Amino acid sequence: SVFDIFIGISSYRDGVRCGFTLFTAFSRATHPDRVYVGVVDQVLPTDATCLDEYCKLSTSHWGECKFKDHITIDSHDAAASQGPTIARHAQQQLIRDEEFCLQLDAHSQLLADWDTKLVKEWVRTDNEMAVLTAYPSGFHMIGENGTYPHLSASHLCDHSKRSGPDDIPFATGILFIEYSERPQLSAFFGAGLSFSKCHAEKRVAVDNYTKWLFFGEESLRSYALWSHGYDLYSPSRHGSVVFHNWTNDPSRTSYMHHPLPEAARRRRADEEKASGNRVRAVLTLPFHGDVDTTGLAWFYNGSVRSIESFLGFHGVSNANASWDQERCHQLHWVPYERPEIVEQLLPGWVQEALGAHERSNDMHNLVADTLEALKAQWTKDKEHILHNMELMHLKGLEERTHLPASVAEVLPAMAVVVALASVAL
Repeated sequence: SVFDIFIGISSYRDGVRCGFTLFTAFSRATHPDRVYVGVVDQVLPTDATCLDEYCKLSTSHWGECKFKDHITIDSHDAAASQGPTIARHAQQQLIRDEEFCLQLDAHSQLLADWDTKLVKEWVRTDNEMAVLTAYPSGFHMIGENGTYPHLSASHLCDHSKRSGPDDIPFATGILFIEYSERPQLSAFFGAGLSFSKCHAEKRVAVDNYTKWLFFGEESLRSYALWSHGYDLYSPSRHGSVVFHNWTNDPSRTSYMHHPLPEAARRRRADEEKASGNRVRAVLTLPFHGDVDTTGLAWFYNGSVRSIESFLGFHGVSNANASWDQERCHQLHWVPYERPEIVEQLLPGWVQEALGAHERSNDMHNLVADTLEALKAQWTKDKEHILHNMELMHLKGLEERTHLPASVAEVLPAMAVVVALASVAL
């Protein structure tokens, strides 16, 4: 069918890599004439810009800056940057009437036929409210001739260990689902890859009262989408067409390290703390100190699913961090508490009342989860974990593995499950 795609990118002093990202988007699309890009380009006067770098590559390849009229640039002074969420809010304003929206980081690349493959992957969820999202794998995972030869796919399912209920949860890093054949329901949003119908971006605005927020952005986005009725899925290996450059560019200074006068540094620290408290307030986590509540009722007005439902699905406790749970098992779709909101958005769609025979039960889920474990193993992407550790300035973070490493470890548990299921029947 005919579709068009908006690609949204927020770039901070990353013009060279951003230009390459755009070039792969247009040069490797099945239908590049249906691809439109909006870039929030945060640069200093001496920096290369995303559009200029794209035009260099395009002119070298096609003899002209092809598709330039498909690119909208919202240029900002990098010295005035206030973090990624502020930029992503501006990025959303560049969406027009495209059908699908793809959010990428500025240092990404896409594989051949990425546009048709992503749409096909989204269709396979059989869910108009689906959002394909994950942390994309690194460039080193791309095979010969720009293919993806692996049987695995990136997935998010575990938080970093929290020391207390006031700690903001965030994903530990990439895990891989081996033999990944279908999009996998997930509890985690990954900002480096998000693909959905554009009504998700238009209905669920990124909160621009969260200055300097980095860790916490994705938990907040997970809840905002969830409460509006959207469901998160990691793409299968068949939809793994977006990749991320996890290496550091020594010539590029992060917004976190932009030099500021002492008074500005103190103001930034206060604003960053207030943004963290805003996240805690939304997620009903305990907090101390100031919080800016401006616009909370507007940004977080989703009532299709409740915050209590989200915390349970996300595996986070707002009372005791030791009660947190990883979500590295087969998750199940959670019915809407107020389906009429989604029914109004999607005429003709109706959530049927669940009958007794349709209601999920713990035994059914336990059997399903164990069967799933027989088919899928999970391994961590150490490169991405190290990248997160560097950002956090953490040392000695102990890697944890939560799922069986082999089928042999699963079989005893499977026998118990089958026995219990037989008794239950």
